[in-house]
Amino acid sequence: MQHSFTDIPRHIREACTPQMRRVVEHQLDRLATQPTPADTPPGSVAAARADYLAEREFWNVGGPVMHDTRELTFDVAGARVRARVHRPTDSPVLPAIVYLHGGGFMLGNLDSHDRIARVLASASGAAVVAVDYSLAPEARFPQALLECAGVVADLALGGDRYGIDGDRLAVAGDSAGAVLALGTALLLRDEPARVTEAATNPARVNASLRAMLLYYGGYGLEDSASRHSLGGFWDGMSAADLELISDTYLTDPRDRVSPYAAPLTADLAAPLPPAYVVGAELDPLRDDSEELGRRLAAAGHDVDWSIVPGVLHSFLHFGRMLDAATAAMRDGAAFAARRFAEPGTDAHDARPPH
Repeated sequence: MQHSFTDIPRHIREACTPQMRRVVEHQLDRLATQPTPADTPPGSVAAARADYLAEREFWNVGGPVMHDTRELTFDVAGARVRARVHRPTDSPVLPAIVYLHGGGFMLGNLDSHDRIARVLASASGAAVVAVDYSLAPEARFPQALLECAGVVADLALGGDRYGIDGDRLAVAGDSAGAVLALGTALLLRDEPARVTEAATNPARVNASLRAMLLYYGGYGLEDSASRHSLGGFWDGMSAADLELISDTYLTDPRDRVSPYAAPLTADLAAPLPPAYVVGAELDPLRDDSEELGRRLAAAGHDVDWSIVPGVLHSFLHFGRMLDAATAAMRDGAAFAARRFAEPGTDAHDARPPH
C-alpha cells in the first residue's frame, strides 16, 4: 500500500521538524518506487535485508573522508567476524570507538552505517571499529552479544596489533546496536568468564571502556506511553514490528528479562562506563532512553542524556538532510573524546566484577 505524509497521525506530523518531514517524504517516495530485488522472495528476510541496504545507500553518500579505511577479521565467540576500521588521521596509535549497527538484530552490515561511523571518527579523532556481527534469525541471542564483547576484549588486550590504544576504548551503537553496546559493557562487568577473549585479564578489559554512546535503543520497557502512541508504517516501528524483532532475536521467552537483552533489568547502580544516551521524541522507544538516562543519573553515574525533539527512530542515518543527526553524532563523539583524554584506571586497581 502506498502512503503519503498526510497518512501519518496528526500528532506526529505536527511534531516533526521541517527537516524530519522532508526525510519522511523522501523515504515514502522511495518505498513507492523501489522494487524488491528480483532474486529475493517478497516478504523474506533476504528481501528485507536487500531493501534495507538499498535504502541506506542514499544516506551513506558523502560525509567525512578518512585518512585510512581497511577491513579486519576477528575470530571471536566461535565465529569469524568482519570489521571495518576508519582512521581519521595518520596517527600510528588511536583510541577507538567500537560501533555496533542497528537494524533490529536482523538487518544491516558494515555498509548500511558507514557514514555514521565516519562522522564519529572525524568528530572524535578516534578510530572507529564497525563490527559486522552475526544476524538473527540465523544467529540468535546471545551470539551477536558474545561476538561484540569478544571484539572489545580483543582490542583491549591486543589493540597494538591494529594501531589501537587498547586502554582507551568506547562502545557505541544505534537502536539494536545500542542494546548490544550496553549489553557488552554489562556482560564484561558481570560475567566476563563467558567472553573467552576477556578471560586472561577481565579487569583490564573493563578498565579499557571509557565511554558508551547509546542512541535510541530498546532497553527493556515493554509497556510505555511512547510505545502506545508512536510508531507505524512511516518508521517501521509498529507494535507488530517490535514484537517481530523480539521473536526473531531472542532464543527463549525468558531472554526478555535477561540483563543483556533488556538492560533495564540489570544492576545499573554498579560501576559502568560514562554514558551518552540519546532518544528521539517521536520514537516508540523514547521512554526506554529516558528511563535509562534517569536511572543512570540517579545512581550517580557520569551520564549525559537527552531526547532530541521532532525526530523519529533511526534519525542518525539522515545526516544528508537532518542537522539534528549530525549534531547528535558530533556531541557523542565529543563526549567520548573528553573521556579518552582523562587519566585511565590502572587495570590492577579496576573494580572486579561482582
